[in-house]
Amino acid sequence: MRKFILIVIALLFIISLINIHDGKEEIRVRIIPNSNSGVDLSLKEKAKSITCCYLNKVYDSNYNECINNIKMTMDEFEDVLTKEIGKITISFDKHTLYNKTYNDNAVKNEKYYTLYIVIGDGKGSNWWGTIYPNLLEISSSDEIKYESLFVNLFK
Repeated sequence: MRKFILIVIALLFIISLINIHDGKEEIRVRIIPNSNSGVDLSLKEKAKSITCCYLNKVYDSNYNECINNIKMTMDEFEDVLTKEIGKITISFDKHTLYNKTYNDNAVKNEKYYTLYIVIGDGKGSNWWGTIYPNLLEISSSDEIKYESLFVNLFK
């Protein structure tokens, strides 16, 4: 019985050391270009670069602070993007990324705060990533890999 209790305590200690993210506090960014023409895709890349610099400045490891930082600086950010890119629409609210598979993995159909940037008519292929919990943790060129914590503990 003593061994069992020690094993349970050890497992609880290990689990507490691992940063477990349940996805409930997630902030995303999505950039949609006007079209898939070469010019519009280069504007998307420019918007992505400006957005990444902006997000590095407003990012906070506290979920609520990160949201507040974005909300408080959105107007300034929109002004910069408009000067550099042209016609854009920006919103920061809860949006749904619909159920889909991405690199043979599932993405849940749930609403998350999303910094949504639409260039022109927004008819091109989008770029997206997560701002929180880790700044730009996922992007359209990265593979999403879901793993079981318990399977990994026993490997």
